[in-house]
Amino acid sequence: MGNNKTGIVIKVMGLYYTVDADGESRNCTLRGRIRQLEENKTITNPVAVGDYVNYTIQDDGSGVIESIHERTNIFSRKEKGRNSKEDIIAANCDLIVVMQSFRQPRLNLRFVDRIAVRGKMQGIPVLVCINKSDLAKEDEKKGVLEYYRNAGIDIVFVSAVTSDGLKDIYRYLEDNVSILVGFSGVGKSSILNGLFPDLDLRVKEVSSRTGKGRHTTTNVEMISVDKNTAIIDTPGMREFGLMDMEPHIVGNYFYEFAEHADKCGFMPCTHDHEPGCEIKRLVEQGTISSERYVSYLNILHSLQEYFDNMYS
Repeated sequence: MGNNKTGIVIKVMGLYYTVDADGESRNCTLRGRIRQLEENKTITNPVAVGDYVNYTIQDDGSGVIESIHERTNIFSRKEKGRNSKEDIIAANCDLIVVMQSFRQPRLNLRFVDRIAVRGKMQGIPVLVCINKSDLAKEDEKKGVLEYYRNAGIDIVFVSAVTSDGLKDIYRYLEDNVSILVGFSGVGKSSILNGLFPDLDLRVKEVSSRTGKGRHTTTNVEMISVDKNTAIIDTPGMREFGLMDMEPHIVGNYFYEFAEHADKCGFMPCTHDHEPGCEIKRLVEQGTISSERYVSYLNILHSLQEYFDNMYS
């Protein structure tokens, strides 16, 4: 047996973990008893990229993770299926950057809203970064800003082709551990290469047959840019499921809803069918985007269906 060390998980590949300690990376496995802990039976994997861990170096040079440090937050989603587990994608994040694009694949702000709810629930700030701004019309950009008016979510328009907006996004990434999430083909790798040319990440074009991006990132991986800045890159996501919140509290994680909910006629109010709902009034008068309200209802109803199925 070798000595005990502390490091950070920078890559997860099935049952194997790459742990970095002071610039030295080591492949590790997980001590079996950690998997058997009761709290780990409802999640897909008890260790995630961004976790700080204690590990032991074995005689053959490999490592065994013995314990996981307490996390400040997690970024997770619901697996597919009725009895699905929680899929923890990363831990200890300072910022969630939701990557979108104006063209191929097209903008999907309802996907963004689900991730923003997760971020708000965990206390992680969210930045929406929309690529291919060089292909967008001015009213498309205005439409995004209108959608998120009063929502407490920052928006950056960028172009990996022209480099417009790269300085703006860099100011958010600097001195943070940021997780980048989005569909395949939105240009995550191209933007990262534009920001940090030394990374030389693989880039593939969007499929002309399907209009969807081809995967270039196959595992969740942390990329250290400098001593204080790191990027957690993730494989392209087609959907993002929420599971661990009661439907009636979803409105708490929509910033512009929570700000006015105390004026609703009923408490708690789902802002759906109740009379005297302040949120519905603000939607009708145009203070809250009607499209964002529809996005909220979609999340609310999907959670109601999830809980109804779970207890039926």
